[in-house]
Amino acid sequence: MIRFCKNCVIPNSKPNITFKNGICTSCYFHSNTKKKKINWDTRKKEFDSLIDKIRKKKNEGFDVLVPVSGGKDSITQVHYMLKAGLRVLALNVDYGFKTDIGDYNLNLIPKMGASLFVFRPNMKIHRKVLKISFEKYGDPDLMSHCLLHALPIKTAIKFNIPLVFLGENSAYEYSGDKTYDEKKMSFKWFKNYAANNGITPKKFSKKHNISFNKMDIYNLPSKNELNKTNAVFTSYFFKWDSEINLKIAKKYGFQTLKKNGEGTYRNYVGIDEKINRIHQYLKYLKFGYGRATDHACEDIRNGRINRSKAINLVKKFDRVPITKYYYKEFIDLIGVSEESFFSTLKKYTNRKLFNINKKNLLFKFNNFN
Repeated sequence: MIRFCKNCVIPNSKPNITFKNGICTSCYFHSNTKKKKINWDTRKKEFDSLIDKIRKKKNEGFDVLVPVSGGKDSITQVHYMLKAGLRVLALNVDYGFKTDIGDYNLNLIPKMGASLFVFRPNMKIHRKVLKISFEKYGDPDLMSHCLLHALPIKTAIKFNIPLVFLGENSAYEYSGDKTYDEKKMSFKWFKNYAANNGITPKKFSKKHNISFNKMDIYNLPSKNELNKTNAVFTSYFFKWDSEINLKIAKKYGFQTLKKNGEGTYRNYVGIDEKINRIHQYLKYLKFGYGRATDHACEDIRNGRINRSKAINLVKKFDRVPITKYYYKEFIDLIGVSEESFFSTLKKYTNRKLFNINKKNLLFKFNNFN
């Protein structure tokens, strides 16, 4: 039976989460471990020391590569690097699902003073990868996660860029998993958090008869490749907080939606690409929680809302059905009908969590105890 964290509203159906005395490991990590005692002034000195080492290298090209979506977090990452006086190459992967506001925010990055490189994958291959990922695994972003994590490392190695400045360490921030080094990207982290359930591009290509050479850009860096560059998490050096990052991004002209985004009460998260809504809605169907839950849990841990308000927000926003605005371009690209799209959604709906009838999808557990 499903249980919810007594502190936040995350269910025990979330992958990679465990509970201790009714408290999820993420809340426990945020409130009862060394994270609460982090001296951010000391971390800033460590950051300054890292930057000094980069400057001493006197690299002929860029000093740092920053993966970017154009969202508030990646703009904040670029901000920290520019403020440190480094030459920044910002790398964006564009699948063709950008929103107008996403394009606008992404184009703020060159105006900030960084160079922006937009990478568009081979869509003949990516279309096939998206369709298989959606229909066979219930996650259109299955291989995209690998691409987004692997390409920045490989690009930095190819162009001899000594530092990759990643975003948050999701294993720590959202799962409370203390088994990973919190500062630097590791091969183990890649295998467990970039490759979903251990489904690597190599396994994917072999199983679905796609030439592995054609999927090389999705493939995770080897241990030796990771050792050739220094890929670190921003969240180790600076407190990772959505509201703080939003304030920084707004200083550069970052735009938000006029009202809340679909599936959450925030108007500034996941607004750059439409396909993310499909990923998040499937997460809700499979595991019983969506973006509103993610955001409510973060706000509880940062003391912005109480659990009672979080429960109301989850009930109101997590359960909003997906609309055609978010899936029309996707189904056109992969070549499936609207009926087939919803049939796949139904296929991956967890019957232990939902009652399904012809008109409604009803979540079984409304008691958040």
